[in-house]
Parts: sequence; structure tokens; C-alpha cells
Amino acid sequence: MSSSHLRQQAYDYIQGQILSGELTPGGHVSELSLARAIGISRTPVREAVRQLVHEGVLEQVPRLGTIVRSPERQDIVDLYELREALESFAASQAAERISAEDIVRLERLCEEISRLASEAKKAGASALDAAGLKRFLAADLAFHMVMIRAAGNRRILKTVADSRVLTRLFSTPRQRHELEIVEKTYHYHSRILRALKGADATAARDLLAEHIRASRQEALEYYDRHCVAKTAPFPLGLPPDLLAELNQIEQGPVDRPAGTRKRSRVQA
Repeated sequence: MSSSHLRQQAYDYIQGQILSGELTPGGHVSELSLARAIGISRTPVREAVRQLVHEGVLEQVPRLGTIVRSPERQDIVDLYELREALESFAASQAAERISAEDIVRLERLCEEISRLASEAKKAGASALDAAGLKRFLAADLAFHMVMIRAAGNRRILKTVADSRVLTRLFSTPRQRHELEIVEKTYHYHSRILRALKGADATAARDLLAEHIRASRQEALEYYDRHCVAKTAPFPLGLPPDLLAELNQIEQGPVDRPAGTRKRSRVQA
């Protein structure tokens, strides 16, 4: 097994531990314990830790060692601003380049979010349960990743993959997802999808930017209410198969076949 594969394995494992809540903000990260848990040597673990420190997920503190970095308010602002800049441009590009297959994928992801809201309503619940939350996060995150990939810009895809902007955002402490939030997400996604199907680059760009700004406001309001008091984050527990699928999306090919022309309009 190559060293790069082992490093990625360690990277994914540490990331999964953070997302599941096993490693919490301020918690110590032991390279030896991680190496034993994964069943590999410390060298690829050390390289993965170094990468996560560079990305701002982990932090090295004198006399204490490596810890999980607690997000600050400015981190949330910075990440959402970067996400808005990259994704709104990607949405405008995707409107002209997205394939029929990706349109179908996005439709299914929208349907999944709508189904989750309907199921919760039928059960008389005001918020998603743990299983529903995982399904929602998977569908929401996948929608954005498929759209970014469809833009066909390798540098944008690489920037998002390297900084793990979306994954970092989903690991940020957030409120439990009440139906209002789920329905609002479906509302934005369905409108963005309609713009993509109609090859309306301007509408896709503007709707995506509006969607991210609304999410940023929700995240900042939650942070101001709860995180100043250093409350523990709500562990999202994204399943390993989702993390593997996201890695595949991030690392998948984005080159368009030679001679490919602009996709003809599809009526919404």
C-alpha cells in the first residue's frame, strides 16, 4: 500500500473522528493512539496531522501537543465567504456545462430532502431525528459537491477539496435542524436546480450566493448564542460511506470530452 494511500486513510479517519464527535474541540490528538486504531505506522498519521494543522482543523500548542482547534467566529465568516465566492461562480459555470446525468442526481437529492421533511411532518416532529439528520446532511452536502464538479473547473474543485470547506462547515457547531431549516434548504436547492436545468447562469449564481449567505447568518446567530459560552458542538456523525463518497466526488475527473459543446437548454 502506497504512502499516499496510508496518509489519506489516516486523514479520513481523523476527520471522521472529529465529525462523529469522538474528537472534540480542545481534545488532544495522539498520533500513537491513532496509528494503533487505524493499524498503520505513525509516519502517515503524522503527515495527515500536519495536513490538518495546515488546513486549520488541528492546532499544535506548546507543552500540550496537537489538539482539535475550536472554531472562532471569524473562521465561520471566512469559510462562508470563501464558499460563496467559489460556489456561486461554480454554479454559473455549471449552468452551461452540467450533464443530464448530473441533473438527475441533483433531482434525486432534492427529492430526498423533500421526503425527509414530509416524513418528519407525518410523524408530528418539529425537527429531524438523528437518522434523518444524517440523511439530510448527506443529501445537502452531495448537492453542492455534484454542482461544483459539474462546473468543470479543476482548480475550484481542488481548492474546495484541499481546504475541505464544505466538510469544515458541516463540522461547525450548529443548531439542530428544525423542519423550517430543512424546508428552506429544499426551497433554495429546487430553485438552483431549476436555474441549472434552464441554463440560466445568472440566476444559478445569485441563488447560490443568497443560499450561502442565509446559511452563514444562521451559523453566526447560533455561534453568538451558544459558542461564546464554549458549549460542546452537536456531533454530526457522518457515516464512513458518506465520507468515502465525498472523497470520490472530490477526486473524480472533471475534464470534458474533446469537442463537447454547450449543453442545450432543458425546460424546468
